[in-house]
Amino acid sequence: MSREPMNPFNERSTNKTGDTLNSGYEDVKERVSDAAARTKEKAGQMVNTVSEKIDQQRESAAEGLGRIASTMHEKAGSIPGGPKVVNFTHSIASGMESTANYLREHDLSNMSDDVMTVARKYPMQSLVAALAVGFLVGRAARR
Repeated sequence: MSREPMNPFNERSTNKTGDTLNSGYEDVKERVSDAAARTKEKAGQMVNTVSEKIDQQRESAAEGLGRIASTMHEKAGSIPGGPKVVNFTHSIASGMESTANYLREHDLSNMSDDVMTVARKYPMQSLVAALAVGFLVGRAARR
């Protein structure tokens, strides 16, 4: 069988190689697609688990703040220092009750939206607050 100088391979060998490459490509493509689907499913499960734990912690924090606020309202009259201290104690307890109610009524998504809204409205104060929180977390992590 003579070959042309410009076409050293006959069409049969080229088609076999092309079919093999296509088959291999499709196989790899399918495996990558399956792996991506499994990864996406696992990530979804992790997000659900983390979200559930955060919701539990949020509810626990709301209950704790509510109990502390209630106790502060009850004990405010017995605190020495006069009416200014009593009023100040009641205002702190009311703020804690408001925070507890906010935690009960809003989920993580709503809270993150609220944080973004406040950060856009007050960018400098948000930056200072973020730096302060970062500093405190860093100090706590070192201990």
